[in-house]
Amino acid sequence: MILALGLAITGCGKIIPDIPDMVVTHQRVEEAERLLESDPQGPIPKPDVPNEPSFDTGQPAPEAASQKIAYDVDVQCPETPEGLADKFKSASDLFAMMDRPPPSELTLTRRLHSSIDQGVNLLKSMGYYEGHVEGDIKRVDGKLKITVKLSPGPLYHLEAGHVEIITADPGAEDFESRLESRLVDAGKNALPGSCPVNPCPADTLAQAGLVPGAPAIADEVLMAVDTLEAIWKNGGYPEAEVAATRYSIDPQAKTLLAEAALRPGPYATMGEIKRAAASSIKDGYLAALVNWKPGQSWSRDVAERYRETLMGTGLFKTVEIAPSPRFDGAPGDVALTLDDAPARTISGSINYDTDFGPGLEVAWEHRSLTGWGDKLRFEMPIWKDLFQLAATYQRPFFLSSRQNLLMEASILNENAEAYDLRSISAAVGVDRQLTRKIRGVFRASMEMGSLEEELLPRNDYTVLGLPVTLEWNGANSYLDPTKGVRVSLLVAPYYGHYLNDFSVVKTRLDASFYHPLMDPDKLVVALRGAIGAINGTGPRSLPSSLRFFGGGGKSIRGYEYQSIGPKNSRGRPVGGAAVVEAGLELRWRFSETMGVTAFVDGGNVYDKPEISQVGRDLLWGGGLGFRYYSPIGPFRLDLAAPLTPRPEDNPVQVYLSLGQSF
Repeated sequence: MILALGLAITGCGKIIPDIPDMVVTHQRVEEAERLLESDPQGPIPKPDVPNEPSFDTGQPAPEAASQKIAYDVDVQCPETPEGLADKFKSASDLFAMMDRPPPSELTLTRRLHSSIDQGVNLLKSMGYYEGHVEGDIKRVDGKLKITVKLSPGPLYHLEAGHVEIITADPGAEDFESRLESRLVDAGKNALPGSCPVNPCPADTLAQAGLVPGAPAIADEVLMAVDTLEAIWKNGGYPEAEVAATRYSIDPQAKTLLAEAALRPGPYATMGEIKRAAASSIKDGYLAALVNWKPGQSWSRDVAERYRETLMGTGLFKTVEIAPSPRFDGAPGDVALTLDDAPARTISGSINYDTDFGPGLEVAWEHRSLTGWGDKLRFEMPIWKDLFQLAATYQRPFFLSSRQNLLMEASILNENAEAYDLRSISAAVGVDRQLTRKIRGVFRASMEMGSLEEELLPRNDYTVLGLPVTLEWNGANSYLDPTKGVRVSLLVAPYYGHYLNDFSVVKTRLDASFYHPLMDPDKLVVALRGAIGAINGTGPRSLPSSLRFFGGGGKSIRGYEYQSIGPKNSRGRPVGGAAVVEAGLELRWRFSETMGVTAFVDGGNVYDKPEISQVGRDLLWGGGLGFRYYSPIGPFRLDLAAPLTPRPEDNPVQVYLSLGQSF
């Protein structure tokens, strides 16, 4: 008999293993409709989809709108699996449409009959193939009351599932009937270890997760059939397919037998990349991203990860990967069809926040300058008090497949409240993936410029540095993380001249934590913390680019940009040698594209890097934010106010940018 689809559940009385739900597909419904006349139990009905009721649309005729009938439902399940009543409520038309009362008792009766069928389907999907459902309607105190009784009967268990490997086409027009006949002929007489091909990834459904003796849960059986095909596709047979299945039950033994006919197709291995279409990207770059060893068995999952890696570079509009026509067991070529994306991009944006006021940003990017996936980008942000022209170049696989070359250069003119700065800077380094989650960035940097501070004349400065950053990224997204942890550690020795020669070590530790409170990630709590120090000399002996400042959209929201920390005699911020920051956000995504956030930030900047100062005199800010979730990441608009206001603080600060605040 054909097994009906249903929900895999855990019941209320007897305990059965908890099995994950599966999605009902058109293919599975068709499979459930192939009934065997020899089945003594009769056909198992195909599953109903609760969102598409069988009888009642819930929309009464206009003239009957005032005659809608309210009703109550009592679900009884004595001596049945725990939680069955709740499962029935989730699958039943009676409950799904309760907020749309029917216009007549006849329509309500149809709704009850539909729910009874859905209850029978539910029982069968759980392995109760002799289960039945009863229901009646009574009028109690002028209101209709429906009683539904679920009686599951004995629980059926699985027999060892057999797989018939089809190595030759039967050559008949009715191919599926021929395959099913072979299954019937083989049946329980098939001997283990009779797989006619080598290598043989799996020749029993037990190898695909169907455990003999386990409850005969429909989703587990169908999942095993899907898994069987995936095992073969990942074991060297890219064209493998389950061509036919047969499910039958034994009422005496209370068992279900699942059988499958699998057509493996030719065996294939993975070798060198061969293009099936022209591309501007060089062969060496494509080969450097390969994630398999030449000669290994073809694997659909390995091929798909390689395709996703290529798509993630942004260099291609589409990527198709398939085994070459050479199926001879030797290392075969891998056919790659590429459609290049435009290599050059010009972008711009108009911005505003209370840190810098109105601003304009223009960028130009070339994503494959030499055909090696190397990226050259120019950016020019222009704000009321800030102008910058920055260039970055990144070349992948520099001296190692796990390492990228980084080159940066910048011209900056910034007129902040704390200082007036003009500088040029350059850096060269490597970005290396040390482990799957740990990344290291090693740079050699140089900065030259002139700095004018209040109460001090303009002075030239020079800084040489060797900053090292280690990042541990266990979060699930860069722009919109919803779970995981991130940790970043900066250790940067600097040597230079400003007023006098100086030599210092700047360190900073940042950590953030993300945890969903509702599934799937609709409500997320996010925490962050940071602590930093500069050791070697006082902050006033350093150029402002090396000092710590607090306040602003990427620091402590609710306070003006760089306004937190030590001040001079005129009340102007001068920066410090130590910093402490903390933040808490509650992010609620109430629709596919919209969300809101409530947040609190706190921290301070100190003149000396002393442990005794950490946590003293913290300033707190808080507010609300709006999120628009676009395909490229969330756009955020935050409104923040100081919770420990000072006389010079404004009542509200506004921040607008791409990506979450942390």
